Amino acid sequence: MPPMFTSLRPHWRTTLLPALVGFLLLFLEALFAPDGRAKGFLRLGLNLVIFGIGVGFWLAFFSQFIVPVNNLHDRLNAFFHLIGYLVGCHGPILFIENGQIRQQPKTTSGIAGVMILDSASAAMLRTSHRFTRAVGPGVVFTQPGERVAGVVDLRQQRQTIGPRPSEDPFAPPQPNEGPAQYEARMRRKRETRAITRDNFEIIPQIEVIFQLDAQPGQGQTEFGYNPLAVQRAILGQVVNADLPLDTPARLIPWNELPAQLAAEAWRDLISRFTLEQIFPTQPARQPQVGLQWILQMMRNRLTQPQVPLLDFDGRNTGETTPSREFSVLSSRGIRVIEINILDLRLSPEVERELLNRWSAGWLAWARQEREQIERERRDLADQAREDALRVYAETSTHHFEAFFSTRSTDSPAEEMTAPVDWARSILLRLLRGHLMLIESRPGLKTLAVDEKQQIQELIAILESRAL
Repeated sequence: MPPMFTSLRPHWRTTLLPALVGFLLLFLEALFAPDGRAKGFLRLGLNLVIFGIGVGFWLAFFSQFIVPVNNLHDRLNAFFHLIGYLVGCHGPILFIENGQIRQQPKTTSGIAGVMILDSASAAMLRTSHRFTRAVGPGVVFTQPGERVAGVVDLRQQRQTIGPRPSEDPFAPPQPNEGPAQYEARMRRKRETRAITRDNFEIIPQIEVIFQLDAQPGQGQTEFGYNPLAVQRAILGQVVNADLPLDTPARLIPWNELPAQLAAEAWRDLISRFTLEQIFPTQPARQPQVGLQWILQMMRNRLTQPQVPLLDFDGRNTGETTPSREFSVLSSRGIRVIEINILDLRLSPEVERELLNRWSAGWLAWARQEREQIERERRDLADQAREDALRVYAETSTHHFEAFFSTRSTDSPAEEMTAPVDWARSILLRLLRGHLMLIESRPGLKTLAVDEKQQIQELIAILESRAL
């Protein structure tokens, strides 16, 4: 039986049967009308016309309030879908919230249906033989045969990979731990397990913050809707070939890809460094070593198209190379925002090795640091002394320029008759320079209050004798 007629069964008693009973009563009333059949059938036709116009008007009116539509095309779709629903000829009705299908369709027929997506959701549609289109937040009227191929969450997402904070990945099976729990703990251990160049094991928990490649407000939505990014995320999902064909977990969700790429970048970078380079026992004189450098390189690989090219020993060659991780994420429509390394785990052997190295080297390192600090302190003291002498000389001789320019224009007779006045003038200018130095320095102005008063008294005495 065709899908259209199959979908009529649930609505037979609720919609079609009352309509047929009403039509039958009107027909019988017209057939046995007291004023004749002609007038009875005329009234029947008029009633049917009025009934049809009324039903059409009220269906068109109420259809505008069933779903949030805002253009003529969607309003017409809402009207026709409401008519189809009343007669049982309708497709699936889906509600998608935060990237999850909250209400599964009650019918899987090939008839057109309705989808309602909140502001944080988008989906990819398909038919039985091809993908059709990406749809975003709002009301979507599906075409006959269309169904959901996948849904995505448009919000910023956070995913962690690796051991949980409360578990020890190096511990043997515990008494209260079953085989399945132990295997799950070992699987989380293998997700981020990395080996250094000198064969030491390091296991962190990696956190990745990401979202689909769209700007806030794009597509007139709060979180941003980019149809191309939605299409790439759904169509680019990875298939786990190790699982059977009928296993739902065979298709890896799109939002697990960033954490997996971050773990791959972590393993590749750790393999280029030794334990001493990752956890130096002394402060690193070169910036391109240590855990922070590795974390920055991981961020670059997942967020930038070009990254520094490292050799097999972890040294920067000065060249750049295309980032494979960034290229993969871009082709999947994903944009990574931040990467963090959390809860770094080391095996007991590695911890003992680090403690031994730090215990052996901390005293020598402390002495080197003290000598370095003493050298820097002496250099700063010498520089400060030179700066103070320069400022003192410049300020003290500030008033001498006018004195020498005036003295060069004096006559020889005046030079012979006023040596005392010249000496007094030189002394006054020196005292005024010292007073200006105290006034221009807030620290000296506070500490040299008595000296300032004495200089002012000397200036007053010399000026009074000059009169």
